[in-house]
Amino acid sequence: MKSGKNIYKAGKLLKISLEYDNVIRQIKITGDFFLYPEEGIEQLQLQLIGAELTKEKLTDRINQILKIEKLEPFGFNSEQLAEAILGACKE
Repeated sequence: MKSGKNIYKAGKLLKISLEYDNVIRQIKITGDFFLYPEEGIEQLQLQLIGAELTKEKLTDRINQILKIEKLEPFGFNSEQLAEAILGACKE
């Protein structure tokens, strides 16, 4: 299993800490963004576990999670979060 970190500037700062192989095994998302409701970040992190590490798959998965859990991101969108996550995979 590999691990990586990334700091990504969207509208706000996204900090990603990741353990992965072909899929996400553990993920921690922090930064100066807002997610409403606040406790939704834990749901987002939990539901990203097992996601494939391609931009299209990640973006789709993030969009699904935001819709199903009724989460509203402020300072980033799904595509930017996917790019931030993929940036943590670069060695």
